[in-house]
Amino acid sequence: MSYKEQELSEALKHFRDLLTKYPDSNDNFFHFQSFIRKFLRVKTDKVTLPTSEIMAVIKYERPTIFRTIKGVANKDNTLYFLTHIDMDYDRAQERLNDLIEII
Repeated sequence: MSYKEQELSEALKHFRDLLTKYPDSNDNFFHFQSFIRKFLRVKTDKVTLPTSEIMAVIKYERPTIFRTIKGVANKDNTLYFLTHIDMDYDRAQERLNDLIEII
């Protein structure tokens, strides 16, 4: 099964690029916060936006950045909600990899 979700595919590639380019530092918080805001606007037709999976990866692979996002989330209901989603990292990776294969 294959779905044409070009916008989502590009967003996931951008996410992988962020993880490669920016280490876990408060200085890089803005890049991830900006990505999250743009990611939430991605339109999909056939698949669910993997928001929980993205947040789990950030929480595990960029814990300093995640804590900074969580700190500013008190002023932003959307970020507050997203930083309180709890998902297993391995399961999140598995779902993202499966999704990348079908889009």
